[in-house]
Amino acid sequence: MRLTAKRIPLKALDEGNYVVTEGRWESNYLEHPIYGKVSRVAIYGVVVAKYENKAKEVCSITIDDFTGDVRVVGFRGMAKYLEKFDIGDIILVVGKLKKGIRDEIYVSPEIVRRVSINHLFLNSRVELKNTVQIMTKHKA
Repeated sequence: MRLTAKRIPLKALDEGNYVVTEGRWESNYLEHPIYGKVSRVAIYGVVVAKYENKAKEVCSITIDDFTGDVRVVGFRGMAKYLEKFDIGDIILVVGKLKKGIRDEIYVSPEIVRRVSINHLFLNSRVELKNTVQIMTKHKA
């Protein structure tokens, strides 16, 4: 069973604690005081940087959602897929949160696609509204 992808602002990735689980079937996750356990995310953002290493079959793009940024790293087949995105593209990324060798959190993508600017702004407004509601309930 696949875990639900949560919509959270990227700045929340810096505010949580990454937990590595011991179980074979249990996913690692980010424990956040407001958003709870987050192992999969759905992020709308703008591509602000890109790195490709064709020899090692790695491609990463950095996306920004106006609250923060995160790297999206693809290996082998996903690296070839990520190569088609350019700086300035507006995209939706659905993927699992992972922790790199330098202790930075990145997204291992499952789905990546271009979206219109309307999707970006509409989802930013919905996310802001949801965040305010969550924070209000959390403080109560």
